[in-house]
Amino acid sequence: MRSGVTNIYPNPQLANYLMKISIGTPPQDIIGVADTGSDIVWTQCEPCSYCFNQTRPVLRPRVSSTYNRMTCGSTMCLLVPTRSCTTSDNTCLYLVVYGDMSYSSGELATDTVTLDSIDSSVTGISFAFTNVVFGCGHRNAGMFTDDQSGIIGLGGGPFSLVTQMRSSINGKFSYCLVQMFSHVERSSKMYFGDAATVSGDGVVSTPLFPGNPDTFYYLHFEGMTVGGRRVDFYATKPTLVEGNIIIDSGTSLTLLPQSFYDRLQLAVRRSMQDILPVGSDTRNNLSLCYNPLEVMDLPVMVAHFNGAYLELDPTNTFVRTSNDSICLAFAPVEGVVIFGNLAQMNFLVGYDLYEKTVSFKRTDCVKL
Repeated sequence: MRSGVTNIYPNPQLANYLMKISIGTPPQDIIGVADTGSDIVWTQCEPCSYCFNQTRPVLRPRVSSTYNRMTCGSTMCLLVPTRSCTTSDNTCLYLVVYGDMSYSSGELATDTVTLDSIDSSVTGISFAFTNVVFGCGHRNAGMFTDDQSGIIGLGGGPFSLVTQMRSSINGKFSYCLVQMFSHVERSSKMYFGDAATVSGDGVVSTPLFPGNPDTFYYLHFEGMTVGGRRVDFYATKPTLVEGNIIIDSGTSLTLLPQSFYDRLQLAVRRSMQDILPVGSDTRNNLSLCYNPLEVMDLPVMVAHFNGAYLELDPTNTFVRTSNDSICLAFAPVEGVVIFGNLAQMNFLVGYDLYEKTVSFKRTDCVKL
């Protein structure tokens, strides 16, 4: 079984995390968003008919001796939800569009993906995985920063990097996210294989549930405790325990149904009843904010999952949006309910895709 460690870095501009992989022979580095909420791995590729600015060189597939375009009749091409074919050589073309209308389109291809290891015991060793399917994007636009070149899908569907490497890494990967907003440049860690096992004192685990689409990792969320006051997710306890929230490293805020969010916000207000809120931060979709100069203690909040209670630090539950505003890092949503990356900071979060569990361990991620 392969086992490795690689760095991932906070990207405060878009409140996500970036990781490096290499594609091709010889390897060319790409930096993409480490995203458990999406599947396909894609990067900007030459020739670019329309690409966003990136500081690193754009991937040059023609210089890779192991690069191969996928044909329209291939099994993986048939799994692409939005696909088309070239008439000249029957190459499989993909289109992926995200919720914020960012998109990538290009040709589906295979090549060797290499992950660096930064484990001191195996310094210099890298881990190569052959024939990994990825998107070679010739038209790409949207919410991207110039230090990234694409997205590295880590979700549960067939195109994700961890699904394609699953047998080699025994279905295990984990990450530890450092503080998103820090004055000091810090990196986080992502582990694969044996190195990804989360063990020791303080580990709690919760089951993964099947769901549609299979891209997402579904957990069962029971509610929150705010300053000792329990706020249940359901007004009446359901008879069936199933996935009702996804855990997503690519989304910053924790997004909740309006009715539950309203009750959660009320519990926070009650626990801080001596302090007047200062309004909302509509630009960031945050509706409960306080003046940090007036806040001495923020309430202890606990997230309750099936079999796992996570005591969240104030940095997991509140976010500083300006010098005079600190806001509850939760927001209402009509669609998919999401446990976002701010709530996961300074937890070692481990996925075991064979045992179908996610494990959490409170960790100072900088020290790993």
